[in-house]
Amino acid sequence: MQNSIFKCSMSLLIFTLACHLGNTNLQADIFTYVDESGKTVTTEASLYGSGKYRGEMQHGLMKPDGYLEMVPQGKIKKRVLKAEPQPLTVEQMSEGLLKKFGSEKFRFHLQKPFVVGVVLAAPLDGSDRTELRVKTFLEKAGRFMHNVEIIFETYARKMNIELQEYEFPMAMLIFESDDDFEKYAKETSSLGDGAGNVLAYYSHISNNLILRMSECSSFETPLHEAIHLQTTNRGVVKRMAPVPSWFMEGIATGFEGKGDRINVSPERINSHYALLSGIAKLLNWGDVVALNAAFRGSILSGDAYVHAWGLHWMLVTQYPKEYVEYIKNLSAKEPFETSSPKEQYEEFVEILKVRPESLQLKFKVELVKAILDQKVKLPALDDRTVHLEKHKQEMAIVKMTATSYSRLAPPRIEGWLQNISPFRPMTFHVTVETDAGTYAEWYLPKVGIRKKIKMKGQNADHLMRGGRGGSWKTYHVEVESAYPNSEIAKEWAAGKLPVPVVSRRVQATPSN
Repeated sequence: MQNSIFKCSMSLLIFTLACHLGNTNLQADIFTYVDESGKTVTTEASLYGSGKYRGEMQHGLMKPDGYLEMVPQGKIKKRVLKAEPQPLTVEQMSEGLLKKFGSEKFRFHLQKPFVVGVVLAAPLDGSDRTELRVKTFLEKAGRFMHNVEIIFETYARKMNIELQEYEFPMAMLIFESDDDFEKYAKETSSLGDGAGNVLAYYSHISNNLILRMSECSSFETPLHEAIHLQTTNRGVVKRMAPVPSWFMEGIATGFEGKGDRINVSPERINSHYALLSGIAKLLNWGDVVALNAAFRGSILSGDAYVHAWGLHWMLVTQYPKEYVEYIKNLSAKEPFETSSPKEQYEEFVEILKVRPESLQLKFKVELVKAILDQKVKLPALDDRTVHLEKHKQEMAIVKMTATSYSRLAPPRIEGWLQNISPFRPMTFHVTVETDAGTYAEWYLPKVGIRKKIKMKGQNADHLMRGGRGGSWKTYHVEVESAYPNSEIAKEWAAGKLPVPVVSRRVQATPSN
């Protein structure tokens, strides 16, 4: 706990706040504080904890809907004690979301304790058939959340991990528009400009699951984030507690599989990560345990997830009793506590009775034995085919194949696109762009719901803005979409297709 930061010279108000930090029975009071814009805000909330957040001391005020309002120290002006409120119901939460997003652009389905909602990019066409498609889509998303709950509870029972009941209802918000998703993520998370690279996330602040609709064709990425939601809402860990990143990512990767067809859990071999473990860059498991930064913003962060899966799998299968004791220790950690890399490492060794480096030395042997014993078939790694894949961008799945006999000549591109919108036909503009500043493009004026269209082969020989042509080394695919009767769709239909601009983005290098 961070009570030691409160000095005797501070006001009686701050002293009172600090005294409540260790109280597990949160008292909901009326707080008056000054927000970032200088506006005075009065709200009903419980004091969840106080400590450093985004580099400064802040108080966490827990709202009845589970939203965690972070208020900088010194900004709270008044606190009035009152009786503890009841958490919102899913019905009350859905009413609030409907008011927030508007009846034209929001539809929802109740799958207690979840509110599954879709934020539309544009109003629907008003037909009963389209409304039925939206309803069917939301019910499918609700079943996914229910399946995640069941598989998580099954795993907990098998491992003797004690779970708690949900304290709050939670929302699963699905954004039809990528632009709306990124705007919302920038406003409600710490992702900032990085929101463009995120497909889905669980918010520790709002306690909600936020998704791009393009990720809901299979729910592969949402599954990972939904496990984070389960872990932090069933008593395994507390929100804002100093939980090691390797554990959070290790348990989440353990459930990854075939999206809504959840057919794996952390005690079983995940064929995807088992395969990647053979080609991932070597990271010392001691550093993976100690350094949370290994999972953030580094070119090695993707490899860190692979190692986290392996480390977690080794503990679950080789040290199950110690693993459960370690989880009990994590569950006891309080919000806003701190833990240094050294403390994180030493705690691992003390409770689990093994050093992570020792686990790493045995991992490959144990993995191969388990693969043979369980007769697991790993997917093939084919590095001979020259192809591009850009999955789930702008409501489309696109697979492109590039053929080239010389880097001096533009590659020949062909492939297919599938509209993955569950309730709208869509218009698409697809480009394959080379680092020489040339591109190939396809304009698909109307692709039906769930329909797949073959794109005829063409050379990437159009010149981009700022492009010079000549020898090329790398290429990438981009997809833009438009909704029927939108202004963008009308512009494209009139022949005003966007011309890509040369950028310095990192692109994929083809194999030969």
